Amino acid sequence: MTSDLLLALAIPVLMGASGLYALADSWWRRRHPALKPVPYLPGRGPVVGHDLVATAETVVAEAYARYGSFYDTPAPVEGHAPLAGRGPGHITGAA
Repeated sequence: MTSDLLLALAIPVLMGASGLYALADSWWRRRHPALKPVPYLPGRGPVVGHDLVATAETVVAEAYARYGSFYDTPAPVEGHAPLAGRGPGHITGAA
């Protein structure tokens, strides 16, 4: 009987506790707002963006120069359809 009573009271206690937590959390956030973001500096944003794009292009170009041969598509075997569009697990060369 006691275990049934504890089980029956557990849900209202949890709901009340979550409500109190939400109330305290909203009160805390109103009293301590988040820091405001740094204002946008005109003229600096586009320069940073171009630098990042140039760096990314360099990384991609170097990676392709080093590993591009791994991704080149092999020539199709005569009499077979090209390799593009085949699902995984397809055995190449089997008719």
